[in-house]
Amino acid sequence: MHVGAVASGERALVVDDLIATGGTLSAAIDLLERAGAEVVECACVIEIPALKGRGRLNGKPVYVLVDSQ
Repeated sequence: MHVGAVASGERALVVDDLIATGGTLSAAIDLLERAGAEVVECACVIEIPALKGRGRLNGKPVYVLVDSQ
């Protein structure tokens, strides 16, 4: 992320293609919050629920198109 790309107080939606372990989404949320943004929710195309990635997102709402159970 470029310096100054996010202004303090901005609201953010994090979008990713896949949520498995939650590592990528968790890191993106952390980066945005450290930059001063308020991450309000996340959206993913595919989720692998067995890997419990949602548990790493500190209760952020997550919207998923395909659940790969």
